[in-house]
Amino acid sequence: EDCNLYTYDMRKLDIALTVHQDHVSAVLDVDYSPTGREFVSGSYDRSVRIFSYNGQRSREVYFGKRMQRVFAVRYSGDGCYVLSGSDDMNVRVWKSNASQQLGTLLPREKHKH
Repeated sequence: EDCNLYTYDMRKLDIALTVHQDHVSAVLDVDYSPTGREFVSGSYDRSVRIFSYNGQRSREVYFGKRMQRVFAVRYSGDGCYVLSGSDDMNVRVWKSNASQQLGTLLPREKHKH
């Protein structure tokens, strides 16, 4: 219970390829994205974190004032959202890329893409 996540090569289970750090308490659930390039983790430290499969540090951190220990995390089928279930009996929906704008673009924004 060192609060880290480990990625292994199935052919060499004695050495971890990557140690994913940032949680400060036990990790309770992990789920890979549909692309397999990222995974989401939920922890006893009341946070949800998204890691790259080969990155040591999380790229996104989600938490709320009232959110309790996170027991379950899942990616949506299209990979756009992360769902988390916590000890406070709530299921929360987060964007998998927090800075990504969702919804209808305004006419002036359509020309930027």
